[in-house]
Amino acid sequence: MSETDDDYPEGWPGEVVLEGRTRANLPVTATNRSAVERERHGRGPASREHRSVFHNPAMTACRTRSVLLMAHVLKSGWLGPEDKPVRAIDALCASGIRARRWLNELPAELAARLEAHACDMDGKAIEWAEANHAEFPPEHGQGSLDFHCEDARVLLARSGWQWIDIDPFGAPTAFLDAAFQASARRAVMEITATDTAALTGSSRSACKRRYGAKIRCDGLAHDSGLRLLLATCAKIAAMHDRSIEPMLSSWDSHHLRISFRTRRSIVGANALSEKLGWRVANPTADELTAAVLSGLHPNGDAHPQPYCLLPLTYPVSRDDERISGPLWVGPLYDADVLQALNEDLAAELCAPTIEVDAALIEAAGASEREVKLSQRASKRAVRHLCEEATVATSPTVLIVDDLHQYASLLGPPSPARLVEKLREAGCAAAIARYGNPSVRTDADWATIVTAAEAAESKPESKPNSQGESTADV
Repeated sequence: MSETDDDYPEGWPGEVVLEGRTRANLPVTATNRSAVERERHGRGPASREHRSVFHNPAMTACRTRSVLLMAHVLKSGWLGPEDKPVRAIDALCASGIRARRWLNELPAELAARLEAHACDMDGKAIEWAEANHAEFPPEHGQGSLDFHCEDARVLLARSGWQWIDIDPFGAPTAFLDAAFQASARRAVMEITATDTAALTGSSRSACKRRYGAKIRCDGLAHDSGLRLLLATCAKIAAMHDRSIEPMLSSWDSHHLRISFRTRRSIVGANALSEKLGWRVANPTADELTAAVLSGLHPNGDAHPQPYCLLPLTYPVSRDDERISGPLWVGPLYDADVLQALNEDLAAELCAPTIEVDAALIEAAGASEREVKLSQRASKRAVRHLCEEATVATSPTVLIVDDLHQYASLLGPPSPARLVEKLREAGCAAAIARYGNPSVRTDADWATIVTAAEAAESKPESKPNSQGESTADV
């Protein structure tokens, strides 16, 4: 880009943002500078108060995982040989930072395969995104990125896309049909939903209207919301003779996000009903037995238990307040993907370092403290995911604060201690990456209860005024 002012958007250079290892200049319209500083350091969801181009720092971790997931999939060969290009679209790109991070933070040999496109109907957003890409291109100079100011559904219809990212304001449902129609025979989709009130059952009417389901509002509401979003995508995929295979599912702050492979498969589309079902809270003995026999509940039929998953064919009453669904009852993760999304790779690809990125850090005006915060944030984006690889296919998420209802506990056990005790019992277990303190495991219910009682944090024994141990009183 030339240095004449006419070649830059009005207000350039605005405020400098350093996300991952990618710099962006964004317009600032706020009179309240503290609002800008809060966004700069990524605290909480963004508002439109101080930016005419939307940029949400609360999605930084989500974008970091997108870079790492793309690196893993491209290396795996699932989207074709290493000498073949991959057509990718960030369908609602806003500031364009996600697509720019793809090109800038992927290794050069992987970025070289990308024919990336970014789309938004906000002309000013596209203007700033193009200026940023021209001013701060990928250091290795690999890959291509084109920007489009138009309706994403129109752009989607023009090509068979191999990587589709949909991150709208609110529900993604308006874009899903177009996305599946436009996907290549093999593709990856990443879908974000910020209408969490609907997906988690807080807004029952919106949940029923948008997703044709009901969700029980409890500690597992966000897990149920992820399964509802997957079920919605799977049903639309089946309409277009496609099936889906989840790779990654996450709940962060104000949004839910799912990432999955999709392929053209009539056989897979016909098997959709096998992946759909119900979640029932406080199941009866008969429901637990049915869940175990259907292969959806690894915890045995000991009664009582917090919940179980049931097949779609199991007769339930929609008026039963214990019921959530219809939901996706298959796995939420791919074990190989979880193993690949580790903290070392996140630091290597997505975290700036003073040794390697000195010029970038200086240009962005980032302090040493900000660099360290960015490094920690990159690792935190994938925290616990690698450990969950051992239980990727297990549907069991134990909310530790709820276990006292089913075991003789004085208080909730430490998740780390509970994992330790479950592993000592020979079971697979890991701290779950979930908003509530929780553990994912394949253990049977009797083992879970025993481990929880052994893991409970008991008060220290102290002598009373008579010199007796309080533990013995």
